[in-house]
Amino acid sequence: MKWWNDLWLNEGFASYVEWIGTDASEPHWNYLDFQTYSDKSAALSIDSYMSSRPTSVGVEKPDDIAAQFDSISYSKGAAILRQAKMFMDPDGTTDYFEEAIKNYINVHRYGNAVQMDLYGELDQVYQRVHPGSGVSIKDVMSTWTLQMNFPVLKVSRFDEDHVGVSQDRFLIAGEDSSGDKVSPYSYQWYVPVKYTKKDGEATLEWLKPHSHLIIPFNFSDPEEFIRLNLNSDGYYVVDYSFDMTSRLNDELFGATPNWQLLDTSEKQGMIFDTFLMISSGMKPMSVGLELLGNVLEDTTLPLVPWKEVHRQLAMVGRQISGDSTLNAEWKAKWKPYYEALYETYKDYFKVTGATPLPDDNAPGAFQERQKIIFAISTACQFDVAGCITAAKEFFQKYKNDNYQLPTDFKSTILKTVMSQEPVTDQLKTDWEWLWGKYLASPSAAEQQILYYALGLIQDNGTLIKFSKYCLNETLVRPSDALYIMGRSITQTKLGRDVSLKFLMENWTYLHEERFAGALFAVDAYVFGVLAKFSDQESYDKIKDFFTPRYDTLGPGTAAYESSLQSIQGNIAWLLKHGQAIRDYVE
Repeated sequence: MKWWNDLWLNEGFASYVEWIGTDASEPHWNYLDFQTYSDKSAALSIDSYMSSRPTSVGVEKPDDIAAQFDSISYSKGAAILRQAKMFMDPDGTTDYFEEAIKNYINVHRYGNAVQMDLYGELDQVYQRVHPGSGVSIKDVMSTWTLQMNFPVLKVSRFDEDHVGVSQDRFLIAGEDSSGDKVSPYSYQWYVPVKYTKKDGEATLEWLKPHSHLIIPFNFSDPEEFIRLNLNSDGYYVVDYSFDMTSRLNDELFGATPNWQLLDTSEKQGMIFDTFLMISSGMKPMSVGLELLGNVLEDTTLPLVPWKEVHRQLAMVGRQISGDSTLNAEWKAKWKPYYEALYETYKDYFKVTGATPLPDDNAPGAFQERQKIIFAISTACQFDVAGCITAAKEFFQKYKNDNYQLPTDFKSTILKTVMSQEPVTDQLKTDWEWLWGKYLASPSAAEQQILYYALGLIQDNGTLIKFSKYCLNETLVRPSDALYIMGRSITQTKLGRDVSLKFLMENWTYLHEERFAGALFAVDAYVFGVLAKFSDQESYDKIKDFFTPRYDTLGPGTAAYESSLQSIQGNIAWLLKHGQAIRDYVE
């Protein structure tokens, strides 16, 4: 890159190639299944707010540089490259994308480049393969990198023989509430729409800005359907009208269900996109709950969509965490499912006589191994009695017998023990012992496991003490301190309350001295402390505190703006969906 505004050319490519390289090295892992769950979903979550930014944005001062190192550069950058691969090689049998990338690297080796250089190489190959297409890849990519956010595609009946696809800008808030972020493209995109219908043929067409895509459709056939964004390769979400949703549901979950035939990434994407639209108010919560119920009927559900199901269940739990009774009822509603999971995998989670986990090198074993680990973790999170008992047994041996915890279950064991309620004197003693393990560990990876567990104790005094330790550089390195205060302690409602109070009481020291050695982590700290609140009182308190201190935020400014919009979204979410959750658990 020639300048910091194109940082995504470095970091987005690095993130994208991580997946490609690992998949090439270990093809039996099916590692690309995780890409949409990690990169694309992370990007869509951040990019759905007015506080987002274009992938390529002007950089004029040092704080602007630090602010570039975020999910937009890394995750959105990787996601739009995945999308580019899709429209360059739509049938998956060619390597035109790779050809263009090789040309780009060869032309600019030993030098610097700007994003238009990349687009030029992509366009040159595309025009050769698709002469007369009328589509300029420079124009296509510019709509994705020079404006923020992303489109939602609206799919509905156009006339008696066609469905129509149109686009709108997607925002969690539902509207541009500030009006101060003008796009050179009026928030319209060149969208590569890959779809299939009953005949099973995959087709790629372009939805151009300020236009409709009109697709022939046989409405007289009750089994006809249309499904967009195959393999979840596109960086957008799809909103089907009621009748089109009914047809698709019949195809996927009806008398002859074809849900299992979908690609793993598409299953995950369908779940994530549905709940993202629920968060924006575009769909009612009942649609998401119905989808989860249908998905969980699949007894062979792969790991990645299963992780997405749990992420959405946990998201609902976090949103309603201010109502302890409702939150407990929500967990109890889903607990039987996790109890059944634990029964399936409990023999892998024993202090003695445990069944060995599958060897990663066997075909399909990597994801099966991860599925077992994830099942145990989620069972403990949903308070499955056998899981908690086993975790406590592991911990006692770890503490008293110098026992080495199994690496794959270490985080689950420590988190489960530290999060137990009520907090007893013995648990506080165990916390102090585990804190000593953190101080003594020479491994940054092990310290991370330990500090995420330490942040879960439900004791106000201990969490305040943990926060104060983070101000002491001889105990906690600056980067760890910001992640502990912004991510570890904020995992629970009590922790979020403690962290916000601590931030306000210590802000001057934090921004003047403690942040200096870890500028790259400031945004994670600010967003981690602020963004999960869901009540008006906290919103007002945060805004009142930072309004006169806005200039002190530095590289955390964008994270602060995102946090305010996140809180507003959380408040709106509760107003829209809180009663639906109450009705569901009852």
